[in-house]
Amino acid sequence: MAANSLLAGAVQILCVIAYKGEEGTNAEFIATSLKTNPVVVRRILKSLENEGLVEVRQGRNGGVALKRRPADITLDDIHKAVEGSDGLFALRRNGNPRCPVNKSMKSLLTPVFAAASEAVEKTLKHTTLEHLVEKI
Repeated sequence: MAANSLLAGAVQILCVIAYKGEEGTNAEFIATSLKTNPVVVRRILKSLENEGLVEVRQGRNGGVALKRRPADITLDDIHKAVEGSDGLFALRRNGNPRCPVNKSMKSLLTPVFAAASEAVEKTLKHTTLEHLVEKI
């Protein structure tokens, strides 16, 4: 299973914006930090904008700025903006309905997945963007 780096990318985007401060920045500059295409950055910025974390200004004098103070943005906020709130883990949808192992997976994994998701969420809620930017 491949690791998902979408959260890490979104956090890095917001760290760049916070680090640049009042002077602001744009998708092209941010893309150089991530070493990716500005289109990828714009896609992530759209998700962050939809959740009220950034303000994207279009046009010749456009750019992007934080909509909230870095101290008021948690990694959980960022995670929910780019990943949604469906949880970190999911059960497989299909399986052999006659297999005793497959039939047991829901009851066995649901409490484990719930506990793991709760632990991750708790950690993400206690880490702010400000905390990360201060260490740069």
